Amino acid sequence: MSEDKRKEYFEEIYKRYNSKDFIDTDPIYFPHVVKGNTEFIAFTSALFAYGNVKAIKKFLASYFDYTGTDPIKMNSFSNENIYYRFQTSADISSYSLAMNRLYDRHGSIRSIFERHADKGIDECLHLSILDIRNEFKTITNGVNFLFPIPGKSASKRLMMFLRWMIRKDEIDLGLWKGKIFQPSMLYMPVDTHIKRAAVNMGIVSSNTSPKVSLDKISNYFRELNPRDPAKYDFAISRLGISMGCKYSFSDSCVSCIDKKRCIFVVN
Repeated sequence: MSEDKRKEYFEEIYKRYNSKDFIDTDPIYFPHVVKGNTEFIAFTSALFAYGNVKAIKKFLASYFDYTGTDPIKMNSFSNENIYYRFQTSADISSYSLAMNRLYDRHGSIRSIFERHADKGIDECLHLSILDIRNEFKTITNGVNFLFPIPGKSASKRLMMFLRWMIRKDEIDLGLWKGKIFQPSMLYMPVDTHIKRAAVNMGIVSSNTSPKVSLDKISNYFRELNPRDPAKYDFAISRLGISMGCKYSFSDSCVSCIDKKRCIFVVN
């Protein structure tokens, strides 16, 4: 199948699924509907976006309800009843304290990334995460999971956060306005749905390492859409999350409205 046909298909599903009608299936629901410091709400929502959507939303609702949504004016930092999968209640408290220090010292997460923006996106990511990790007194296993060093993993949640901040459409927030950060510099966040789609398209194999997958998948979409390589992320993921798509022939194909134009069943 030609790249033009693939791009045409991605544009079609973008128009259909890149809509607020689907935000309740994604952690971006919280920065859209919860009032407060939107950057902080988005950052927290992205960091804890692992596991099933129901569990993610339950935790985030509890966290914001308890701490509030302004990192400078948090109500409290410690609650033994607030924890999430790989993060203990102590890790959650440590995260809140680190965010309080970060916003008190720097004013925003954006300001940290801006300090390194002239070094190129890869070095910027690496140095910015190191700076954020330095706000923690101790890097536990739970904290390390939230802030993996870029280059050692696909950093899916970080890439998703940057997509939310830098792109602007009905889904993505576009809070980081200006010339420093542009959609063209983004990586494609690689979750299980994007990876499965990429495997079926022949971009990577199922056993390709996370970091290599990030580079190859991002480079593919960068060639397809140089100005906006992360544009189709939300739409492609909705195929799997909302429509049950397996990105290959399956029982869900029978009721799929895109089956005649599908690029995953026939390459």
